[in-house]
Amino acid sequence: MDAIFNIDKNLILYFNEVIPNYPILKNILAFITHLGDIGFIWIALGIFLTIKKSTRLNGIIMLVALTIGSILGNGILKNIFERQRPFIELGLQPFISEPKGFSFPSGHSTASFIGATCIFLTNKKWGIYAYILALLIALSRVVLLVHYPTDVITGAILGIAIALIVTALLKKLNNVLTNN
Repeated sequence: MDAIFNIDKNLILYFNEVIPNYPILKNILAFITHLGDIGFIWIALGIFLTIKKSTRLNGIIMLVALTIGSILGNGILKNIFERQRPFIELGLQPFISEPKGFSFPSGHSTASFIGATCIFLTNKKWGIYAYILALLIALSRVVLLVHYPTDVITGAILGIAIALIVTALLKKLNNVLTNN
């Protein structure tokens, strides 16, 4: 476990030294990270999917999965693990305004990978773009010093798992309801 924490810590310290030399990159990453604030982009896409009848079920699945991810990740797991954010533990100044709450798992990553997985299951082509955006949002959280790499990796795994489970359950429920 110490080896993993050392990797986490050393990556954060590396970005703390490198990123100030690239202010344009810092601004781009700040914009990308804010797309994931409160799951905004994914909630908007989920609502958009509910408009069209052919994608309505997938939009509902995404919104339900995002709700479960928020409750499980932000409401339960963060309060169980109580991991301090890297900028607090390491005495650094993050490159964006200081987020509140605990660090593990990353809520931005959880929501992003829920959204990307739901889109991928609906449309592989758009899903690839969604996964790229999810990855950029997750990486931005580390580079901007507000999450450790293990926070975003765990958030991504959690998000994918929640999306797959909710998709399987709601599609099964939908089949039962429409066949009766």
